[in-house]
Amino acid sequence: MPTIFEYTDYRKYLADWFERKQKEQPAFSYGVFARKAGFTDKGFFHNVIHGKRDLTKESLVKVSLAIGHSKAEAEYFENLVFFNKADELKDRNYYYDKLNGVKTNEKTAAKAQQTRKDQYDFYSQWYHCAVRSLIDMYPFKDDYRWLAKNVFPPITPKQARKSVELLEKLGLIAKQKNGTYKLTSKSITTGNEIVSLAVHNFHKEAADLAKNALESLPLDKRNITGLTLGISEKMYLKICEEITAFRSKVVQLTEQDKEADRTYQLNFHLFPITSTAIKAKGDL
Repeated sequence: MPTIFEYTDYRKYLADWFERKQKEQPAFSYGVFARKAGFTDKGFFHNVIHGKRDLTKESLVKVSLAIGHSKAEAEYFENLVFFNKADELKDRNYYYDKLNGVKTNEKTAAKAQQTRKDQYDFYSQWYHCAVRSLIDMYPFKDDYRWLAKNVFPPITPKQARKSVELLEKLGLIAKQKNGTYKLTSKSITTGNEIVSLAVHNFHKEAADLAKNALESLPLDKRNITGLTLGISEKMYLKICEEITAFRSKVVQLTEQDKEADRTYQLNFHLFPITSTAIKAKGDL
């Protein structure tokens, strides 16, 4: 059975815990748990699990005590709740760090935390994808200076080495008998919550990469354009559909390219630069 430290969604954890509890004790119910935790609402726990209610600082402590968490488990559970509830990127990063900082002697917990950190690092650092692409296109055999300088903007040889180590640890590349590396077909599977956070951080870095390209590359080496549009919500959704279709088309084109020798970053940005809650004068 997975431990709490392997979860990145507290509702999923509670649902699995409740299901196991019912298997052990068929008479166990939401009402029984509510009474044990000190809630007057018999359906409170059910509503939390199904996303109809949120846990507060006070209620999560009651739930944690009723479940019988150890000190480390209670600390992890509290940070997990606030991690899932956080809307701001800085808050999500803060609670993510708190999750990984919980000290426990459980080997499975430590392994789960390290695996999650590795997966997070891969998704959130832009240059890991660039390193992986270079390894795919060119024979690479521990020349980290070459690897580092051929990433743009250049990274350090130390970063290049750690990137290769991370890719190998995640099973995304494999070392061959002749010492060179080869891509594997393995993909990363991790909680959507961690992917979402890491991708948010990645997009921030990708925007910075675009600014760097605008300032440091000549026109014939970059394609950066923009449009300022006056559109409705309905048209916004239609354009999003067109962007999704175009992304799929680009992927198909790249798969047909048998002469790939460099890596590009293609960003899509469509966001409001006026308030989304503006009303016409006649509506005021």
